[in-house]
Amino acid sequence: MNHASGTQRQALASNGMRLNELSARTIVDAIRGRRLTAISVMEACLERIAIREPEVKAWSFLDADAARQRARLADEYQASGLPLGPLHGLPVGVKDVFDTSNMPSEYGSQSLRGRRPTEDADAVSLLHRAGAVVVGKTSTSEFGMYHPSPTHNPLDLSRSPGVSSAGSAAAVVDRMVPLALGTQHTASTTLPASFCGAFAFKPSFGFASMQGSNVLVPRMAHIGLLARSLDDLTLFAGAFDHSLADVEVLRHPPRLGLVRGPGWDSVSPDARQALDRLVAGLPVAVVNVDLPSEFDMALEVVLGLLNAHLANRFGALPEQTFRSFCPPLQEGIVAGRSLSAARYLELEAMADRLSALAAALLCDHDALLTLSAPGEATRLEEGPGSGVLSMPWSLCGLPTVSLPLLRGMNDMPIGVQLVGRHGGDRELLGVAAWLTDVVTLDGKSSHEQI
Repeated sequence: MNHASGTQRQALASNGMRLNELSARTIVDAIRGRRLTAISVMEACLERIAIREPEVKAWSFLDADAARQRARLADEYQASGLPLGPLHGLPVGVKDVFDTSNMPSEYGSQSLRGRRPTEDADAVSLLHRAGAVVVGKTSTSEFGMYHPSPTHNPLDLSRSPGVSSAGSAAAVVDRMVPLALGTQHTASTTLPASFCGAFAFKPSFGFASMQGSNVLVPRMAHIGLLARSLDDLTLFAGAFDHSLADVEVLRHPPRLGLVRGPGWDSVSPDARQALDRLVAGLPVAVVNVDLPSEFDMALEVVLGLLNAHLANRFGALPEQTFRSFCPPLQEGIVAGRSLSAARYLELEAMADRLSALAAALLCDHDALLTLSAPGEATRLEEGPGSGVLSMPWSLCGLPTVSLPLLRGMNDMPIGVQLVGRHGGDRELLGVAAWLTDVVTLDGKSSHEQI
């Protein structure tokens, strides 16, 4: 990996911040205003990656020279006077479960080593049209399963960065790139965001095409967006839906419902206390919401559907290939093989029922509030953590936002998860902006100038 030049290494914003540390919105505005070039920002990002990647291991594929060439092309495109997309010149990481025609797309699996698709995934094509410069592919666990990826938590290298979008979360938090694309079937974006301290948005089901990506369960397949601020998160979302590019803070306090849903018994005492303190300090009353009893089955439904689809997709592969898979994938395939057609239909019906019940809950609340994870990032030897607090909302296809507003007993981040109504993505981001605005983070404010 080539290091940046000495001149580029010293490139700083007027407030002393290095270019890779600037917010996505600041970078985009400065490039558009010709106060920065795409290549200067790319060089800063590549320098950071060169320094930190040996420890963090956020990337499964990175060609620094090719990334530089793409950044130069972005600058040439701008010089030609053609219209610019909303992410023009911005370095972005893409989770290696999206197909990319110019990079390996291996889904974290030895069984796909060297795979080179001929077409980009729809989401990647959209990023290109928006002007983003894809730096490389971020690391993931094998086929997005609950298994450790090579990535380490950038805040504490002895801790897990979470599940399959871990490389994307780590790259963003470590200031290697300002934005990164992930996915979520159960908790693959929300959990890494919580463990690493990123802002994350899992939109409503159907928000973006998943064509050309690793779809495990079609009804639970979502994109995931990761950033270092809510403002950058809305910029990112705006590339997919222009109405989300600028979300204003609510003019009236939101109606919030506090949920302690399935898996709450696994929540650590410090996480419970941190959430209770946050809720107690809000300038609005937060109503305790008891979920209908059917939600006690949510985790069983999620895992049952997942296993069924794993068996359907991988169950007929040769035994040698099966034995090469990570243990969670093998176990899921075996469990899915024993699932009857009648039981699968029961699980699908229960998923529909839970979706209807969740929609009814959100008739009385602007958002549901809960935790993104049961506690701080686990130690590496303890595994990638649990996504139980996100699973019901992924199953129901509801939009969620994870905000790094809490701290645990070891001063590691714990995310606050907001859940909105299906299709209410803009409203949910508005609630997230309100909550972020009323909660003080370290008493600090950031002023970026170029």
